[in-house]
Parts: sequence; structure tokens; C-alpha cells
Amino acid sequence: MEDLRRIMELDSLWTLWFWITHVAAWSITSHFTLGVPFDMVVQANREKNENGPWTLHCDAMIRASVFRIVTVFSRFGLAIVAIWSFILGSVLTFAVWYDNEFALALLTLFVPLTAIYTLSALRAFKMDRADLTPEDRRKALRGLRFWIQIIGILAIFGAAAAAIYTYIKDVVPFA
Repeated sequence: MEDLRRIMELDSLWTLWFWITHVAAWSITSHFTLGVPFDMVVQANREKNENGPWTLHCDAMIRASVFRIVTVFSRFGLAIVAIWSFILGSVLTFAVWYDNEFALALLTLFVPLTAIYTLSALRAFKMDRADLTPEDRRKALRGLRFWIQIIGILAIFGAAAAAIYTYIKDVVPFA
């Protein structure tokens, strides 16, 4: 029973839920680049005909996602940035000033996701301003996905480093 309680804890960098959340966050973020499933991009790239169904649907989905992101950030970008900055600052304060392990765990997830969504919004604005062909849009998505995966890998290493740091700080006695 004690082992089950330890697995279900939510306040630790060592729980199963923390790592499940990290794996789910990075796999979903990497798969849905700008809201477009990456398997759709792969199928569109495999088509021989530029007017094939995968290409047409993929291009429509990319254009719709870019339009949605640009519209939302054009209307509410300042409010989104202000609210998210307050949340991120509050979590950072709890993690550093109050030495809260749960806040540190949230920080290992929120900071990389902030970088990814900032990068995605910038890419969407860039794609909106440029006159791109469907192939160029898919290429831009592939490049964005590459950087999302790099950030995700670094985030997992950062979370592991934070977990090791808290373990050393809490368990290993210093002379």
C-alpha cells in the first residue's frame, strides 16, 4: 500500500505521473506541429502528384492552423503573454524562493513549452507573411518539428538534472 501511495504522489520529480506527463507532452507537441499531425505531412511528401488528396488536405490544414494562430495572437497576444508571464513568474518564485519541488517540476515542463509555443507562433507569423507553395509550407513544418524535438530532448535532460539535484539536496548529507 505504501508503494502505491508513493506512485500516486503529485509533489515529486520522482513520481511516475511526472514522467508520464513529460513523455505525453513531448510526444503530442512533436506530433502536432502547428496543430497539423506530422503523419499527414509525411503522407503528403510521399505523394507523387502535387494535387493528391494528402497534399491538398495537408496544405489546407497548415493554412488553417497558421490563420488561427496569427488571428489569436493578433487579437489577444498581449494578454496571453502577460497572463503566461505572470503564471511562469509565480511558478519560478515558488520553485526558487520557496524551494517547492512541485513548482520545480512544473517549471521543467512550462519553460520548454513556452519556448516551443513562442517558436511556433513566430513561424506561423513568418509563414503568413510569405507567399509559400504547399511544398515550402511542409518544409517549414519539418524544420519547426526538428527544433521542437531538440527542445524536447533538452527538456527531458533538464528534468532529469532537476530530479537529481533535488535528490542530492534532500537525501545526501553534506559535511
